[in-house]
Amino acid sequence: NFFIKGAVMTRMKKLPSKAYVSGYEYLIEEMSEKLHKEREAYGDCCNNQKLIRVYCGTALSAVRDTLLHEILHAIWHLSYLQNNEEEEKAISRIATALIGFFDDPRNSKVKSFLMDPSNDRPTTKTK
Repeated sequence: NFFIKGAVMTRMKKLPSKAYVSGYEYLIEEMSEKLHKEREAYGDCCNNQKLIRVYCGTALSAVRDTLLHEILHAIWHLSYLQNNEEEEKAISRIATALIGFFDDPRNSKVKSFLMDPSNDRPTTKTK
């Protein structure tokens, strides 16, 4: 998994092999160049097979955005939201906005708070 940045070839982080969405295991696979071109898509999500595919022949920022985008499709499906023409528009905007939120260093304290499972513990001691 390499991508070219300028004239320098850089090794990209390996995609995780699975994600758990509302308790369901989704396998994550790299989308082939051929499928990327055929579908004119950077990723897809098959809810019946619980499979997410992501094209990795692009910048890491686009891969991350695409992976989050496909996870949001899984959430949309598992939440029984109306499956209509607004789904793609909503998910595209939300995924890009969330990646921007996560990447903004000014949000480090909020991100840390949200991602820390110890925040679920009671703050007072019980006897």
